[in-house]
Amino acid sequence: MVIRTKRGIPAMDKTLNLLRVLSILLLIGFPGNPASAQKRLSIKPTVGMQAVFSDFTIRPLYSTQSRLGRAFDGSSDFWSCLIQYEVNPKVRLAAGISESDLSLGYRITTPTSAVRQVTLAPLLQFPLKADLLLKENIRVGRLDPIGNHFAMIFNWYATAGVSLDWFRFDNFEGAVLSAGINDPRLDRVEVSERLPNVVRRLGASVQAGFGFQFKNRDKDRIDIQIVYSKGLQKMVLMDVDFKVNGSASALQTAARGSAFRLTLSYPIRLGKRVERPAE
Repeated sequence: MVIRTKRGIPAMDKTLNLLRVLSILLLIGFPGNPASAQKRLSIKPTVGMQAVFSDFTIRPLYSTQSRLGRAFDGSSDFWSCLIQYEVNPKVRLAAGISESDLSLGYRITTPTSAVRQVTLAPLLQFPLKADLLLKENIRVGRLDPIGNHFAMIFNWYATAGVSLDWFRFDNFEGAVLSAGINDPRLDRVEVSERLPNVVRRLGASVQAGFGFQFKNRDKDRIDIQIVYSKGLQKMVLMDVDFKVNGSASALQTAARGSAFRLTLSYPIRLGKRVERPAE
């Protein structure tokens, strides 16, 4: 049994101040090669899929009747829109806005039955990221024996960053979930969730991963990233009471906004500035 919920989007007044701060960060430059260095500004729309995770803060003792494990949702969508600035040929900076998910989930398993539950709620993030080139112009699949034509040419780079996270809701509205397995041939499992408690609406995340920037005629094309994002604060807590064959226990799960994601983006160049050496 899997339950996924997403709430609506309220007014975004508080987002404006955060975006102003990020726009100031984008104006901070770093020195590149003083001799005719090219610096490019791009907008980078991104979509992807992610697996979102939650943690246990209160974990019941294991017994011979049941096992408790994490449940994650591997089909959560992700989007972002970043402004990217190429500092020099090896370093890029980016900042903007993205939407991920908070996840509250658990899995209760017995020898003959299992209950799995995942609840999702949207989480706004304001990332500041840096990319570092590791290897340039990797060529795969030569198309002819003489010429220099290849099926794929790409750069391999590392990416890392920090993010300010904003949960836009004061609470998780909706009914408290009650579920169970009552088949006499299976182990009996009864679950009763309490209303989730929002302990903080602002948090932070750190992100790290690597990416592949595909190229065509020296122009950046599709960009693929594999990234792990780790939430640093517990933002939402949920208590769950459950019984296995009449034996009562309880657990507490916490949402931080942690996720493992695969994304695809296409940078759209806004402009290029060429710095000439001083005379």
